[in-house]
Amino acid sequence: MNDFENTVGMFLSNCFTMSLVMLLVENMIFSRALGTSTALVIIRKKNSLLLFGSILTVITVLAGIVTFLLEPVIKEFPNAQYYRPLIYVAAISVVYLLALVVCGYFPERLKSKVKPMIHISAFNCVVLGTLLLVAGEQMTLGSSIGFGLGAGIGFTLATFFISVAYNYLYSVAIPRAFRGFPVLLIYIGLLSLAFYGLVGHQLPY
Repeated sequence: MNDFENTVGMFLSNCFTMSLVMLLVENMIFSRALGTSTALVIIRKKNSLLLFGSILTVITVLAGIVTFLLEPVIKEFPNAQYYRPLIYVAAISVVYLLALVVCGYFPERLKSKVKPMIHISAFNCVVLGTLLLVAGEQMTLGSSIGFGLGAGIGFTLATFFISVAYNYLYSVAIPRAFRGFPVLLIYIGLLSLAFYGLVGHQLPY
């Protein structure tokens, strides 16, 4: 019984630790610039932000579990690094189709909101980028799940930060040439530098 409790405790600890890493340090937008284009679409629909983040997190976690189970087989392939992205895309596609099937059982009103979010969530660089990062770190199943949870929640939180400032980026106080999209990219860049520093990187001088 003690072995089982230790295993469960280690699993939950890995999930919690990797979630914190992705949520607070290795944020997908701020430190790696993944999914920025998707974030810019979502911030225009503030009511859909939480729904999008929830669906993205679920898809990332499920795809992470599938790819974790496939990884021992992938490693046996010669030149596995060339096949891995294609196999991961196939795994995401399977999770995407499964999500659409489950969505088909939802009430019509809920389905009309969820289905477009599934399309946006599944096929963006956040999900694939998370899976490739997990593969590069050779994590356990618990760490992989935690990493996926953190990636989805962190991406949602980062998108929320952008949406909070979005309306202010069209202020008349901003020069016309920078107003809107240009200053938004500058804003994301400054936040990215801040979070990049939190990872522990130092200036080369």
